[in-house]
Amino acid sequence: MSYKLRQEETLGDGIRRIVCKEIEDAISAGKAEQNGKGSPVHETRKHLKKARAALRLVSGEIDRDVWKREDRCLAKVGQLISEVRDAEVRLETVRQLREFARGKKRSFQETEELLAFELDSFLAAFSEWPQEAEERLSQTLDRFREWPLDDLSCKRLRENVQKTYKRGRRALKTAIKKTRTKRLHTFRKRAKELWYQLRILCPLAPAVFRELNDELRTVGDYLGQVHDLAFVAQRLSSIGPARKQGDRILKGLIDSRETELEDTALALGERFYAERPREFARRVSKYFSEWETAKVRCAPASQPAVRS
Repeated sequence: MSYKLRQEETLGDGIRRIVCKEIEDAISAGKAEQNGKGSPVHETRKHLKKARAALRLVSGEIDRDVWKREDRCLAKVGQLISEVRDAEVRLETVRQLREFARGKKRSFQETEELLAFELDSFLAAFSEWPQEAEERLSQTLDRFREWPLDDLSCKRLRENVQKTYKRGRRALKTAIKKTRTKRLHTFRKRAKELWYQLRILCPLAPAVFRELNDELRTVGDYLGQVHDLAFVAQRLSSIGPARKQGDRILKGLIDSRETELEDTALALGERFYAERPREFARRVSKYFSEWETAKVRCAPASQPAVRS
């Protein structure tokens, strides 16, 4: 996989390769045809999120204003198509909920038709987004290739991973204290960002990081379903009171599924974030040291070692 560090390259070259590849893939995804494996909008946003998570690993390595400019650029491209993705999510979620309807699938027909019409309308209204996204991302790509990352160290990466972990732990505590859709969504974003970063660091200790990634992915999946259900509920409430049988059934399904998913996600999150940030960072630092030692041992005599 390309979304991970490699022993044969410096840390700076590795992060540069990863960010550039994700930006290039985001541009390509925007040009792709709908194929049933993931919409161009969804794939584009996924690559942008992966690029931003990798970008956060080098925060503090270069001028803060320069870093913020490129991060904002990636975020703004995602915002270009956020309404289209929201419409996709609402329609996909209602279709998935039909499987829990126990013989009452026809009750959802009118709601599903409405959401399908909304999606088609958004796709038509934002039909030019791939061209605008490509222009913005190409400029970011050119600038990022010139970033001075030659001195990127293990310490810098470890510090930034610790910050991501700490933000996720704080967001979890806030969500547990008073569960709200917005707070759960914030926790989901923080957990997903750490998940991407740990995927990049997987070669440091493959077995350990794979387990961590699996745990975080499960948390993210549950929180993602909660987020999608809340989206549908919000849209239904904006249409008007749930007078029709289909809307009442749908709302009941959403309420019951949301509660179950929230409880599971928060319980799993508490288990994952049980370590204090310093303890988590100490473990990551140990894996970095072992990886760096192996890297020096395997490197040719002319190849410089990674700076710690």
